[in-house]
Amino acid sequence: MRRLSDYTVTVLGTTGKTGRHVASESLARGWAVRAATRRPPGRSRWEPFDWDDPARWPGAFRGSHAAYVVIPFNHPGAPEAAPHLIRAVAAAGVARVVLLSSLDAEGVAPDSPLRVAEEALAASSVRWAALRPTWFLDNFTTGSFADMTRAGELRLPAGDAKIPFIDARDVAAVAVACMAESGPEGILPLTGPEAIDHHDVARALATALRRPVSYMPVAAGEFVEMMTRRGFPHDYAVFLADALAGVEAIPVSDTVARVCGRPPFSAAEFARQFTA
Repeated sequence: MRRLSDYTVTVLGTTGKTGRHVASESLARGWAVRAATRRPPGRSRWEPFDWDDPARWPGAFRGSHAAYVVIPFNHPGAPEAAPHLIRAVAAAGVARVVLLSSLDAEGVAPDSPLRVAEEALAASSVRWAALRPTWFLDNFTTGSFADMTRAGELRLPAGDAKIPFIDARDVAAVAVACMAESGPEGILPLTGPEAIDHHDVARALATALRRPVSYMPVAAGEFVEMMTRRGFPHDYAVFLADALAGVEAIPVSDTVARVCGRPPFSAAEFARQFTA
């Protein structure tokens, strides 16, 4: 039986929403964590990694038993790079690969980065899991909509759509479970405990922050203009507007409860943790 300290995992995106939790949970399990980033991230061992330098990819994964892979879908060349990265990880001898994908991966264009990454993973020789989470609650606190939360009004082109928002901590918990030697495999849809609308999210944030936060549905054009004024690329703002406007019924998944042995965090629990 291998000692826990001998189990090594490579984690991409250790400064991102999920990667930082994947790294900390892996360390809590007693695993050796290799953080593959451009800059040293803290407690984890640093492995230099640059999406624009494929020659250095193998070194970030060689000697690791498992890897958590995040594809920067808006990075130039990501669709072409994604399958090459998956093949590089497999060739480096990694036995288990967990890919952060998206709940709508099957509905996106055939050449989208997540789609080609999933296909490359399925065709590889490794044991794998593709995590397909819905919208992150973290978008309202540390992501694209954080400025709106600080301003006290979520102005989004989402209408009254209900979404089973998920906490990034739940995504990370499932990822770490999948990285274990006998962890779950295959495509895993990830959602929160219930479908709620943005009014519900605003109320949860307002309660935890103890100040007013409301939700105001706006037209897509107004949203795109507002996001570009705040410094977001126009194409990304349009992508978000289209995604929000196109939300359809998303079924609640039991994956988090089944894999982690506990229910996923609610919006209220997420908001309380953020303000703690």
